[in-house]
Amino acid sequence: MELTATPPPRAVPAGRRLARVARAAALALVLAAAGPAPADLDGFRRAEPADFGGLDRVEAFRRAHEKLSAEYAFTDWKGIDWPALYGRVLPAVERAAAAGDAAAYYMALHDYVFAIDDAHLSLPRTAATGPVVDALVEAQSGGGFGLGLAALDDGRVVAAVVAPGSPAAAAGIRPGAEILAWGGRPVAQAIEAVDLGALAAAARVATDAHRRLEQVRLLTRAPAGTAVDVVVRDADGAGPRTARLVAAADRLAGLDLLDLAPLPTPEDEAEVVSARMVDGYGYVRLAALADLKDLARSPEFIWDRYAAALRRFAKAGARGLVLDIRGNHGGYDVLAEMICGTLYDAPAFYEATELYDARTGGFLPITVDDRTGERVAALMIEPQEERFRGPVVALVNPRTISSGEGIARCVAALPDGVTLGFEGTRGSFGLAGGEIRLPDGIVLHYPDGRAVDAEGRVMIDSRHGVGGVAPEVRVPRTVETMTAYGLGEDVELGAALDHLDRQAGR
Repeated sequence: MELTATPPPRAVPAGRRLARVARAAALALVLAAAGPAPADLDGFRRAEPADFGGLDRVEAFRRAHEKLSAEYAFTDWKGIDWPALYGRVLPAVERAAAAGDAAAYYMALHDYVFAIDDAHLSLPRTAATGPVVDALVEAQSGGGFGLGLAALDDGRVVAAVVAPGSPAAAAGIRPGAEILAWGGRPVAQAIEAVDLGALAAAARVATDAHRRLEQVRLLTRAPAGTAVDVVVRDADGAGPRTARLVAAADRLAGLDLLDLAPLPTPEDEAEVVSARMVDGYGYVRLAALADLKDLARSPEFIWDRYAAALRRFAKAGARGLVLDIRGNHGGYDVLAEMICGTLYDAPAFYEATELYDARTGGFLPITVDDRTGERVAALMIEPQEERFRGPVVALVNPRTISSGEGIARCVAALPDGVTLGFEGTRGSFGLAGGEIRLPDGIVLHYPDGRAVDAEGRVMIDSRHGVGGVAPEVRVPRTVETMTAYGLGEDVELGAALDHLDRQAGR
């Protein structure tokens, strides 16, 4: 298929956040072309980014809170009590300001954003904040016990990975051992007590499922030298017994001993898209829907490689397709729509959008086609000339975010398509166009737009801990699957191939 059959995405200014970048860029182009109050946009005016970096820390926080609480796209959907949140965090902000403590100020804001389940509401790393965050992570989580824990489907918590030479290994803990208690608490209570808002190493979460994964991951991290008593039942059933472990500095290597929601590897990010045949099935890995090396570059090369892969798969007689979008960073909606169009034989609804209107202080239905820059009623999946016909599996995890979640939703709606993984996607599908600059080089990003379905209901974004695109085929978390995963086996891909085998009657 010639790429010119569907115009490529428009480039966006360098330095924009990755999530849903094309939609914000297309809207900006329409507004720039049409003037400050174009009739076809009902007088819509988008809010400008704010720079409060020159204010004192307390006043900057007050102004940021005022702007965010007005423009955030999911206040009603998520039921956010803004006055209560402000009142809870303000004392920490005031203490940090009084002490002139940039790290404490950052952590107060970190706690603030973590109170809202939305991965698009974030404090991205900057040149100024990077050293501060690194120091905080080292101080809070720089020590490890050599354990990668996994919470199983039956409620047990086991050691899926034990690092050689670690404190856990020295205490005789082996993979498969059950952890019964941690630091004097039943292990379930200890996990629940992990406060992600107080830990700089925590990933942003939007669902309860992802939060628990992060709590399990970070339970085994502590300042170096921290001692903890762990009650263990060995894999052979012996015990229970108590082992005292002392956290050892490991240059943060233990942070990812067992991560069920990993980001793409550096190799995946360098390649962005890769494809091959696996056991007679086509396999495509999509790390992002944008050029991670240059966000200003229109990433039509991703479409070129993807379309070429489909042609190779057709020539090879692929019986099914695996779309691996685990950890997909998101990016251009037009790419998500086009990829979905290779799986559809008829047009289908993708999304409509509602954006904060600075003129009225409300949200206005404004949907812009990335490809043409024109206002439309909704974005549609249009069938592409290059199409795959056969069963499709989309591999997902809680790091699959934004436009990547759009692909997952498309696959889930197919008669012969399923999503598959240990857990579902991130649950953050909003349009992250808002930006506030704060003292100490801190930048706050937030969604000032939301995606809605044909009935005007918020789609994909989490609510009360539930959201994202769930795996229709959930990979079981057992001792066997978790220890295999800990040894580096791609258990989810294996489950996807097994599913396709069953579909083919093999």
